[in-house]
Amino acid sequence: MRFGTCTATFESMTLATKAQHALSHAAIRSEVVKLDSSRVGHGCAWGLEFSCAQEGNVRTILGNAHIPVKKYIEGSGMP
Repeated sequence: MRFGTCTATFESMTLATKAQHALSHAAIRSEVVKLDSSRVGHGCAWGLEFSCAQEGNVRTILGNAHIPVKKYIEGSGMP
């Protein structure tokens, strides 16, 4: 099991907020953050930070909710 912070990246704050709402219904804590462009390789992006121990659950929940994730990164989306 991995510990620490993981981040799911999204194209918009709206998608990140929808993802946070979906995770909160499953009692998974998360935080919407503005991402540093050097971490994601492109301009404006938003992320949702969560415990890496929950990554499998997060992928399942967001997939079932049809919320598109650009990519998952290990660590915080901030520098």
